[in-house]
Order: sequence, then C-alpha cells, then structure tokens
Amino acid sequence: MSLTTGQLEEGLSKLQITNSRTPSTPEQWVPSKYSSDISQYVLVRPPRAPCGHRQLFGFPITMKEIRDLGAIAFHHVQPDEIVPDDHFFLTMNSYTFIKLSLGLRVCISAHGKVVGDSDNIPPQCLTPSGKVLLLVLWRDTEPEATCPTPSQVRALETKIGRLPGWWVEIPQFG
Repeated sequence: MSLTTGQLEEGLSKLQITNSRTPSTPEQWVPSKYSSDISQYVLVRPPRAPCGHRQLFGFPITMKEIRDLGAIAFHHVQPDEIVPDDHFFLTMNSYTFIKLSLGLRVCISAHGKVVGDSDNIPPQCLTPSGKVLLLVLWRDTEPEATCPTPSQVRALETKIGRLPGWWVEIPQFG
C-alpha cells in the first residue's frame, strides 16, 4: 500500500530528531522547492548559529565505525572483491565507499560542537573538550540538490544505531 503525498508530508513533518534531550534544532523534512519530483524532500535548514559558523547535519561516530561502514559499503560497491585487510586503505576510502553505496552527494567527516547535554551521544564519540566526530551528510551552506533523502538518512541510522542531528562546526585553524 503506497502513501499519498499528503500522508507522506504529514508523517515527515512530525519527524523530529535532536542530538540531546532538550530539543534545540530538530530534524524536519519539507518538499523540495526545486524538484519536479513530489517525492523529493529536503531538510529544513536550522536558524543560523549564533557564532556564525556553518552547521553540519550528520551522525556522531567513531573512526572504527567509519571503517566498519566502509567495509560494508565496499561489499555493495565491489561485490566480487575481497575487502583489503588494510586499516589505512579502509580509513582513507570509507567515505567514498559509503557515498557510492548509498548514492549520497556529500559524505565527509568533521568535528562538531555539542550544544546542550550529550546524553544521546556515546562517550566514545566525544572528546574531553566537548567535540564530537561526525559523519556529515549535509551542511547548511550547500544547495538543496545535495541534501540526502530521508531513506538515505534512515539507512545510515539503522546501520549506525543512533540518531542524526544538526551540529555547529568547529573550524580547524593552524
């Protein structure tokens, strides 16, 4: 049974995912303004961060999880090949494999700042200074066309086992 466009829009408009218990910037999906395909939804961009830094949408993650996801994605991209038993190879290529496997336009890592409590973030994803390693799928400064789809986000949510959210980017200086 397929959902009507109205039912899909209603279901997606109620979806809210945040990076902490106190909702700061929930994940919300709206129909794309720039797509003739009525099933294309994009994330609502959050209000601009007070510090002026751009905001990133993605999952808190560890390097081990990125390598594990890269190995799974490698099998999807190269089903007849054996995953090389090379830590460096997987670390360097995991983002590409994940991106190709899920058809993502953006798949990178970055460090984000935890705003509010961090109850939903596994301790292994946090640094003592309050930074979190993120698997980034979209940034608030990118065009709508590069936004992941709800199904791409849900696929990663299932594989990673935690919810995505919006994070304030910590620029790397020096």
